[in-house]
Amino acid sequence: MTSSLALASPTPLKTQTQYPKLKALAEDFESNFLASMFGQMTSLLDGDGPLGGQGAGGDAWRGLLTDELAKSVSRSGGVGIARSVYAALIELQETGKPSNEQSK
Repeated sequence: MTSSLALASPTPLKTQTQYPKLKALAEDFESNFLASMFGQMTSLLDGDGPLGGQGAGGDAWRGLLTDELAKSVSRSGGVGIARSVYAALIELQETGKPSNEQSK
């Protein structure tokens, strides 16, 4: 199964070094998205242990763990969201229009 994100061509290296703040913003967006996704995945776990504890302590631990997991996944290449968001931000920065409006 191939997703449309996997088919997106990578952004040229020159452009990646040209806009480091946009690259950091795209990576931060991916990390926040992944943290939200991992938080939803672990929110229904019950039982003992670091992910299943009930109460404020368990919730705090689960939140910290999912945030760190999301950052780790994002730092190690992510799932492709940052690359797509970065490409869209570059295009918007350079042309002033999103890519879907240019074909109209």
